[in-house]
Amino acid sequence: MESRVESDREPPSAAAAGLRLQLLGPMAIHRGTQALALPPSRKVRGLVAYLALAPHAVSRSHLCELLWDVPNDPRGELRWCLSKARGLLDAPGRVRVLTDGESVRLDLEGCAVDALELRRATQDGLAEQPLPRLRALSTLCAGDFLHGLEIERSAPFSAWLIGQRRHLRAAHAAILEHRVRALAAACDEAVTCLEQWLQLAPFDRRAHELLLDALARRGRIREGDEHLAATARAFEAELQDWAPIGLAWRAAKERHAGVPLPLRADEPVIESVPVAEPVADAARVHHRAS
Repeated sequence: MESRVESDREPPSAAAAGLRLQLLGPMAIHRGTQALALPPSRKVRGLVAYLALAPHAVSRSHLCELLWDVPNDPRGELRWCLSKARGLLDAPGRVRVLTDGESVRLDLEGCAVDALELRRATQDGLAEQPLPRLRALSTLCAGDFLHGLEIERSAPFSAWLIGQRRHLRAAHAAILEHRVRALAAACDEAVTCLEQWLQLAPFDRRAHELLLDALARRGRIREGDEHLAATARAFEAELQDWAPIGLAWRAAKERHAGVPLPLRADEPVIESVPVAEPVADAARVHHRAS
């Protein structure tokens, strides 16, 4: 009876207006300009987010395993969550939560989902995106995926959540990198992007080198020295090698100051390297010099 009642609700032709799902940062759902009140249940919100990102229909048994740690009646709890999701997403003239026997899916036609937009952009190729589009994508990144939506005793959901956060952080970092490369190297916007990139990926050597080069271009040598010192401490705490970043900083100061800096007896002579080259090229410079 359950399947028949749910699947008999065929969506009429009229589309609901302007449904937007914000999954980056704290979860929010808007219909037009109106923010909808989200159900207090974390599992309802997690279910909606999971179905929104699922590339195909999901079985009920999988959803039960995802969200419940052996409750007394997992299918009954799933039915309750689906009813709450319908109350949130469905609208007169449009049913969004669709079931067909054992499977469940969301009809997202005409909806905007920020995380899906990031996915599509990275799949299409960020190098092909113009600067205004990269800026627009950056504004979608309001924070970590489903910030604050951890669900206790739901290990499969937690694993999925961690994986999505990792992939979407990487996508955000890639967008920032392409913005930097599309901008003048030392403009304020580029520096801001680099700082945001390093918040997402604090051990990304390319971001450190690009930021230090931007600071050297602007004559902000003291800030660069302070950044390098803090970076060295952070890398050493994680047993990572920061020497290539130090070499890149010296090269940037020499390149933009136009005058070689005093060299300590224990430092190698470094050739100037273009900032756009990856960190591996800086390592090759060190190797040639030694």
